[in-house]
Amino acid sequence: MDNIRKPSVPGEVQRLTNQSSTEEGAAAAGSATPVPSAAAGSATTADSAYSMLGKGTDRGEQEKSTADRAVQDTAADGAKAATAAGKSGPDSGTGKATKGATPGAKQDPAAAEAPAEPLQTRSRRRKAQSAAAVPAKSGQGKAKAQGKAKVRRRWPAVVAGTATLAVVAAAVAAGTLYPGANATAQTEILPHQLPLGDATANCQGPTQLLAGSAEGADPEFAAGSSSTSTKLSTVVLSKADGGLPAAGVQSLDGAFTPLFTLSEEAAADANAKAVTGQPKMRAKVLRGQDAGAPSTLRIAPLGSEVPQSAGAVVVKAGDGDLMGLAAATCQAPSNDLWLTGASTAIGRTAVLSLSNSSPSPATVSLDLFSGQGPVQTAGGKGLVVAPGTVRQVVLAGLAPDQDLLSVNVKSTGGAVGAVIQQSVLRGLTPGGVDYIAPVQAPATELGIAGVRVQAPDAAAKISGQDGYADASTALLVTVPGASDAVVEVKAYGPKGQVALPGGGVVTATAGSITPLELKGLPAGDYSFSLTSDESVSAAVRMVNSTTPGEAVDVAYAPSTARLGSAQLMPVPADVSSSLVFTAPSGAATLRLVPIAEDGTLGTAKDLDLKAGTTLSVDPLKTLGGQTAAVLVSVAGAPTFGSQLLTTEDSADVAVLPIPGTTSGGGAITIITGW
Repeated sequence: MDNIRKPSVPGEVQRLTNQSSTEEGAAAAGSATPVPSAAAGSATTADSAYSMLGKGTDRGEQEKSTADRAVQDTAADGAKAATAAGKSGPDSGTGKATKGATPGAKQDPAAAEAPAEPLQTRSRRRKAQSAAAVPAKSGQGKAKAQGKAKVRRRWPAVVAGTATLAVVAAAVAAGTLYPGANATAQTEILPHQLPLGDATANCQGPTQLLAGSAEGADPEFAAGSSSTSTKLSTVVLSKADGGLPAAGVQSLDGAFTPLFTLSEEAAADANAKAVTGQPKMRAKVLRGQDAGAPSTLRIAPLGSEVPQSAGAVVVKAGDGDLMGLAAATCQAPSNDLWLTGASTAIGRTAVLSLSNSSPSPATVSLDLFSGQGPVQTAGGKGLVVAPGTVRQVVLAGLAPDQDLLSVNVKSTGGAVGAVIQQSVLRGLTPGGVDYIAPVQAPATELGIAGVRVQAPDAAAKISGQDGYADASTALLVTVPGASDAVVEVKAYGPKGQVALPGGGVVTATAGSITPLELKGLPAGDYSFSLTSDESVSAAVRMVNSTTPGEAVDVAYAPSTARLGSAQLMPVPADVSSSLVFTAPSGAATLRLVPIAEDGTLGTAKDLDLKAGTTLSVDPLKTLGGQTAAVLVSVAGAPTFGSQLLTTEDSADVAVLPIPGTTSGGGAITIITGW
């Protein structure tokens, strides 16, 4: 009732009361005419807001209840006004009937004498009469009253809407100020640095002649030739102040039995002074040690770093089925290795050696690629290599009768070293033996150094014999992906680039190994660069011989990583050594520091390496006859290098990749999930 406006004068109440009956009659007759009303719109808005708060009721019932109360209040006010008019007494004025009075009724004299109705009051009265004379559309008049009743109920919706807007604005501001809070943002996974520990490099043992069946992963080996010699050469470099780390060689017999000590941990030698008076670096060298079994070179950290070290094994046999020269660099263990160039065809034997110098077991899986595509085999999965041991796998048991084979070695748990002993026997004639070392991981640009090529006429006579089709120099390219690779190959000799047959462009088949014969090159030492539109791995198979019908030897030059600073390599005894370098894309400067067998570092020698050429260096002639190891540093364009080994008056040939820098630490990526 408080929401219904009360009249300002008694006469207006009376007239509204009379008009209400007219309005009800018109509404009952169904002759209502729509009248626009702001109150109706307000009521609708209030209903919507109130409904959002979950407090809405039946609208029709609310409108009916509100309208009934309005009519009752108006009638009551009219009755009060009539009572007040009756008390005023008869009209003693003009005697004219009051406008709006009931015809025939006695006129009140006081009413007749009443002053004229003010203009503002009359205007309000006429508006009220017009509204009453024109019946409102059903529910519209009621909505006007109801709208006023519900105006007070709008504030909860306003408050709720304002609070929601504030929350949204705060969320947007937080996302702008702190972009890392975005749930879809990509976060870089950083590797976790491991504590500094011992550095290890796994070294091969002597070559072994396979005995019995080649099936299975646990082969048996017969005794080798009595003339076979296996020599291990190692070197460790001190810190800049002359301090040496503890270093030694241990057997991979399951117990890490010590074989010999390379150096004891020692502080800087106060007597080892250069002309400038500053402490001078020094080294410890062990050359030509007998190695009757696989071993590992272990170097303890010295302070916050692990000094540089390197080792190499050289095996020579003057007779027997494994006649020839084989060599392998002691390699740092890894969880992912690629080896290219093996063969399991008739008369060819490939034995994969997996060495584990870590204290944790290693579980190894092998992926094989042949000249016809990937080789599916279950026998190459889940191979367990116990700590401190070597496990050997005959590849013919997994992929028999394959002219060419590449192997991807993957391990979980302990990291492993991997080398393939490849030998050839043509009838009763030895066809050579070598260790196939890991190549650079598949990439679109590769470099290979240290390839010795025979004269074309001599090479043609050897490969033209029956059963000697593979006794030729060839580049072997493996494409591990699902798309063919277009590979451009360039050859570099001492005087620059040399043309290759067919222009040096070859299409290598996806998922397989493709050979590119390197015929027609003049005799000499060469290097090669490869550029491909797909990632590939590569190695060069080379053959050396004396005269047709005599024994030949085979060797493999792998693709290697580019050289950096302070890379160490031993120079084996009792063989001829040649350091071969190339810089395909630009000029570089080599700095070679000789290390004598007593550990003394000699005077460095700088050599210029022209772009697109191959430089061969005899360490004994260039650096001195006492050279037992060489420290190599490179400045300039990317440079690749290897050590080429031969023996006089024989077909023996082998290649030693230059080892990378020593690392006793490491990093692993830790990913958690649920």
